[in-house]
Amino acid sequence: MAISITTQKVKTWQKRIQKPGLKGSTYMIHLSDKVRVTASADYQSICQYVLGPPTEKPSEGSYIEWDDVQAVDLVKLLFQLDNAPS
Repeated sequence: MAISITTQKVKTWQKRIQKPGLKGSTYMIHLSDKVRVTASADYQSICQYVLGPPTEKPSEGSYIEWDDVQAVDLVKLLFQLDNAPS
């Protein structure tokens, strides 16, 4: 199954990425001239595989974050998410 990428009508700078069969979500958030990636549940290990150690592990919530992600890494991440086993 392919990944789906959605956005809200208000927060158009934030894209939610999901794949059927995986728990949680990955978000790509456009902040000025940078992109932040956040991941929860099953997506965390995939993101860590592609992006390396997270920039931040919030004390609250279940999301970990990577700041200032480069375009080539975003492409690699989308490929890995799309090809992850469901």
